[in-house]
Amino acid sequence: MKLSIPKLQISEEEGFTVNDVFARKDFGERLASLIEQSDGELVIALDAKWGEGKSTFIQMWQGHVGHQRENKIKTIYFDAFANDYQKDPFLALIAEIYEQLADESAEKQSKFKEKAGNAAKSMFRGAMKIGVRSLSAGILDGSVVDSTEEGISELLSNQVDDIIADKLENTNQDKQAIIEFKSYLEELAGEAGQPIVFIIDELDRCRPDFSLELIEQIKHLFSVPGITFLLVLNREQLEEAVRTRYGQGIKASLYLQKFVGLWLGLPRKSEQYHDDGKKYVLHAINAMIITDEPFVNDDAVNLLLELVQYLKPSFREIEQILSYFALIHNLNKSNTYYADYQDIFAFICYVKVVKPELSNKIMSNNIDAESIIQEAGLIDVPDDRYGHLEHLTKLIVFDLADESTRHKMIEEGRISGRSYGRLSNNVIKNVCLWLSDMQIS
Repeated sequence: MKLSIPKLQISEEEGFTVNDVFARKDFGERLASLIEQSDGELVIALDAKWGEGKSTFIQMWQGHVGHQRENKIKTIYFDAFANDYQKDPFLALIAEIYEQLADESAEKQSKFKEKAGNAAKSMFRGAMKIGVRSLSAGILDGSVVDSTEEGISELLSNQVDDIIADKLENTNQDKQAIIEFKSYLEELAGEAGQPIVFIIDELDRCRPDFSLELIEQIKHLFSVPGITFLLVLNREQLEEAVRTRYGQGIKASLYLQKFVGLWLGLPRKSEQYHDDGKKYVLHAINAMIITDEPFVNDDAVNLLLELVQYLKPSFREIEQILSYFALIHNLNKSNTYYADYQDIFAFICYVKVVKPELSNKIMSNNIDAESIIQEAGLIDVPDDRYGHLEHLTKLIVFDLADESTRHKMIEEGRISGRSYGRLSNNVIKNVCLWLSDMQIS
């Protein structure tokens, strides 16, 4: 069994095909129709937690709207996280747009550079001068200043006066440069003959200052008819970025509403008979199984399916859980573990990934069975739907109990007699210690 699920290969033109594990094509089509019915100037945020498949969906959606769909939509993809080393997002965005003009005439490219350059100079006027002229307290305008503190202060004051005067003198010119840039951007969008969607991915992973300046500039400088911005993010993380920058007292959700016109959630089905988490577990295991390899630990899989449906870890977490499970499987791939061992192995794989603090408590003997069940989120599990989880809670109690309690549990039928004598105590702790020595990167 492979230790990780093979990386999904999605071609540029593929769209929603066999790789559409969660059947999100309908959602993707609704998103495309929504964009078509708007006139641009719309900022949409696609919200989902980390590891829920946002970037994979976007790859499929781009192929669908750009190649498979009858009414095409042009997309421009921008990885915000890959560009947040840059000081200002404006230059990163206009560079991405300019790249799209590679096949256009030299005249059109030159005109875009002129309009974008003037807008950039207008935005940075003053700020760049301050940065150059006050590199240090000892070097100003390229000269070493041997003067008193009062002399330096006077020189700085004069420079600031010059900068302010320059800004006032060029106010109208700066405003006009921004207007002309937006007007030319609108002209380019109109010439495209189809809707244009500027996709900003990985926004929630950026530096807070970069991500927030990016969405502010999108609203003020790039919002024109014919262009829709699709922000792919985790709303909770972006709201935390707002609080990091502006203080914990700010209402982050209200702040973001000024820049985002529509919030959409990436769908994840979680119904009794149609659960995307369970579907992904089975999909991932099938991808990890080597051809003709026997798979003999079905009880562990059944427990994992119920854990995933009930506790809803992210798809990325599911991949990590299965990586730990593959380690255990590979050590005894020709023989089946006892069913109760399988349940405990599967549970600890989950704990190791999703509840690492609980794993540490188990290893240090700093927690009892009832607390393990509670911290794992398994209190009051409905046994009519989650029989494997209900049995797991009994196994946890049994594993940490004294001999008298273990005998009593067997006599009362809460634990099968076959477990006693075969399932020694402290299995939970031992598996935690074992997996702690085998880290999955």
